[in-house]
Amino acid sequence: MNLHPPKRISSTEGLGLNTTKKLDWVSETIAYGTEIWGKLEKPWRQDETIIALPGYVWRTRWEVGKSYIINKYLDNNGKLVGIYCDICRPVEKNENGLAFDDLYLDVWQLPGQDPVILDEDELEEAISTGYINSEEADIARQNAEYVKQLLLTNTELLNF
Repeated sequence: MNLHPPKRISSTEGLGLNTTKKLDWVSETIAYGTEIWGKLEKPWRQDETIIALPGYVWRTRWEVGKSYIINKYLDNNGKLVGIYCDICRPVEKNENGLAFDDLYLDVWQLPGQDPVILDEDELEEAISTGYINSEEADIARQNAEYVKQLLLTNTELLNF
Protein backbone atom coordinates (compact mmCIF):
# COMPACT_ATOMS: atom_id res chain seq x y z
CA MET A 1 0.00 0.00 0.00
CA ASN A 2 1.19 3.53 -0.74
CA LEU A 3 0.08 5.24 2.45
CA HIS A 4 0.61 8.93 3.16
CA PRO A 5 0.24 11.15 6.23
CA PRO A 6 -3.31 12.44 6.74
CA LYS A 7 -4.18 14.55 3.68
CA ARG A 8 -5.37 18.11 4.10
CA ILE A 9 -8.49 18.61 1.96
CA SER A 10 -10.00 22.05 1.46
CA SER A 11 -13.28 23.34 0.11
CA THR A 12 -11.44 25.62 -2.33
CA GLU A 13 -9.45 22.77 -3.88
CA GLY A 14 -12.43 20.47 -3.67
CA LEU A 15 -12.46 16.73 -3.70
CA GLY A 16 -12.15 16.28 -7.45
CA LEU A 17 -9.42 17.26 -9.86
CA ASN A 18 -11.14 18.42 -13.05
CA THR A 19 -14.21 20.08 -11.60
CA THR A 20 -15.89 23.46 -11.53
CA LYS A 21 -16.23 24.31 -7.84
CA LYS A 22 -18.59 26.49 -5.82
CA LEU A 23 -19.14 26.90 -2.06
CA ASP A 24 -22.42 28.21 -0.64
CA TRP A 25 -22.60 29.18 3.03
CA VAL A 26 -25.95 28.40 4.64
CA SER A 27 -24.91 29.49 8.17
CA GLU A 28 -21.78 30.57 10.03
CA THR A 29 -20.70 26.93 10.35
CA ILE A 30 -22.29 25.03 7.46
CA ALA A 31 -21.50 25.25 3.76
CA TYR A 32 -22.47 23.19 0.74
CA GLY A 33 -19.90 22.58 -1.93
CA THR A 34 -20.77 21.77 -5.51
CA GLU A 35 -18.33 20.25 -7.98
CA ILE A 36 -19.31 19.60 -11.58
CA TRP A 37 -17.03 17.21 -13.40
CA GLY A 38 -15.39 18.14 -16.67
CA LYS A 39 -13.43 16.00 -19.09
CA LEU A 40 -12.00 12.73 -17.76
CA GLU A 41 -9.74 10.12 -19.36
CA LYS A 42 -11.81 7.39 -17.73
CA PRO A 43 -14.67 7.18 -15.24
CA TRP A 44 -13.94 7.39 -11.52
CA ARG A 45 -15.33 4.46 -9.58
CA GLN A 46 -16.08 3.44 -6.04
CA ASP A 47 -16.04 -0.33 -6.26
CA GLU A 48 -18.22 -1.02 -9.33
CA THR A 49 -20.18 2.25 -9.14
CA ILE A 50 -19.24 5.09 -11.47
CA ILE A 51 -19.03 8.24 -9.35
CA ALA A 52 -17.52 10.71 -11.82
CA LEU A 53 -18.03 11.31 -15.52
CA PRO A 54 -18.37 14.62 -17.36
CA GLY A 55 -21.49 16.34 -16.04
CA TYR A 56 -21.63 14.37 -12.79
CA VAL A 57 -22.11 16.53 -9.68
CA TRP A 58 -20.59 16.04 -6.26
CA ARG A 59 -22.40 17.87 -3.45
CA THR A 60 -20.55 18.14 -0.15
CA ARG A 61 -21.88 19.12 3.25
CA TRP A 62 -19.16 20.81 5.29
CA GLU A 63 -19.80 21.62 8.96
CA VAL A 64 -17.27 23.29 11.23
CA GLY A 65 -16.31 21.08 14.16
CA LYS A 66 -17.73 17.84 12.73
CA SER A 67 -15.38 14.88 12.29
CA TYR A 68 -16.86 13.98 8.91
CA ILE A 69 -18.06 15.47 5.66
CA ILE A 70 -20.87 14.05 3.55
CA ASN A 71 -20.58 13.77 -0.22
CA LYS A 72 -23.51 12.98 -2.48
CA TYR A 73 -22.54 11.78 -5.94
CA LEU A 74 -25.11 12.55 -8.63
CA ASP A 75 -25.06 11.43 -12.26
CA ASN A 76 -25.54 13.87 -15.15
CA ASN A 77 -29.34 13.46 -14.76
CA GLY A 78 -29.24 14.38 -11.07
CA LYS A 79 -29.83 10.80 -9.90
CA LEU A 80 -28.05 9.78 -6.69
CA VAL A 81 -25.37 7.16 -7.38
CA GLY A 82 -23.86 7.05 -3.89
CA ILE A 83 -23.02 8.76 -0.62
CA TYR A 84 -19.41 8.90 0.51
CA CYS A 85 -18.36 10.29 3.88
CA ASP A 86 -14.80 11.13 4.81
CA ILE A 87 -13.92 10.55 8.45
CA CYS A 88 -11.54 13.28 9.55
CA ARG A 89 -10.16 15.52 12.23
CA PRO A 90 -12.71 18.25 13.02
CA VAL A 91 -13.54 20.47 10.04
CA GLU A 92 -12.01 23.95 10.40
CA LYS A 93 -13.02 27.28 8.93
CA ASN A 94 -10.20 29.34 7.45
CA GLU A 95 -9.78 32.47 5.32
CA ASN A 96 -10.39 30.48 2.12
CA GLY A 97 -13.32 28.33 3.22
CA LEU A 98 -13.13 25.02 5.08
CA ALA A 99 -10.59 22.24 5.47
CA PHE A 100 -9.98 18.93 7.23
CA ASP A 101 -7.31 16.27 7.70
CA ASP A 102 -8.51 12.93 6.31
CA LEU A 103 -8.25 10.04 8.78
CA TYR A 104 -8.35 7.20 6.25
CA LEU A 105 -11.74 5.67 7.13
CA ASP A 106 -14.68 6.35 4.84
CA VAL A 107 -18.34 5.43 4.89
CA TRP A 108 -19.93 4.42 1.57
CA GLN A 109 -23.61 3.94 0.86
CA LEU A 110 -25.35 2.92 -2.33
CA PRO A 111 -28.96 4.07 -2.75
CA GLY A 112 -31.31 1.69 -0.95
CA GLN A 113 -28.50 -0.16 0.84
CA ASP A 114 -26.95 0.04 4.29
CA PRO A 115 -23.76 2.07 4.65
CA VAL A 116 -20.42 0.30 5.04
CA ILE A 117 -17.11 1.42 6.52
CA LEU A 118 -14.16 1.35 4.13
CA ASP A 119 -10.38 1.41 4.46
CA GLU A 120 -9.84 -0.14 7.89
CA ASP A 121 -6.61 -1.55 6.42
CA GLU A 122 -5.37 1.98 5.70
CA LEU A 123 -6.20 3.05 9.25
CA GLU A 124 -4.22 0.10 10.64
CA GLU A 125 -1.26 0.93 8.43
CA ALA A 126 -1.44 4.59 9.50
CA ILE A 127 -1.11 3.44 13.11
CA SER A 128 1.83 1.15 12.37
CA THR A 129 3.65 3.88 10.42
CA GLY A 130 3.05 6.43 13.19
CA TYR A 131 0.89 8.79 11.10
CA ILE A 132 -1.79 8.60 13.80
CA ASN A 133 -1.90 7.03 17.23
CA SER A 134 -4.24 4.29 18.41
CA GLU A 135 -6.37 6.75 20.40
CA GLU A 136 -7.05 8.87 17.32
CA ALA A 137 -7.77 5.68 15.33
CA ASP A 138 -10.32 4.61 17.96
CA ILE A 139 -12.01 8.01 17.68
CA ALA A 140 -12.06 7.67 13.88
CA ARG A 141 -13.71 4.24 14.21
CA GLN A 142 -16.32 5.63 16.62
CA ASN A 143 -17.00 8.52 14.23
CA ALA A 144 -17.40 6.12 11.31
CA GLU A 145 -19.96 4.09 13.29
CA TYR A 146 -21.75 7.33 14.21
CA VAL A 147 -21.90 8.39 10.54
CA LYS A 148 -23.29 4.97 9.57
CA GLN A 149 -26.12 5.51 12.06
CA LEU A 150 -26.67 9.07 10.82
CA LEU A 151 -27.10 7.82 7.27
CA LEU A 152 -29.59 5.21 8.43
CA THR A 153 -31.67 7.47 10.67
CA ASN A 154 -31.26 11.13 9.70
CA THR A 155 -32.41 11.53 6.11
CA GLU A 156 -32.96 15.26 6.79
CA LEU A 157 -29.18 15.61 6.96
CA LEU A 158 -28.96 14.60 3.30
CA ASN A 159 -31.22 17.40 2.05
CA PHE A 160 -28.60 19.56 0.43
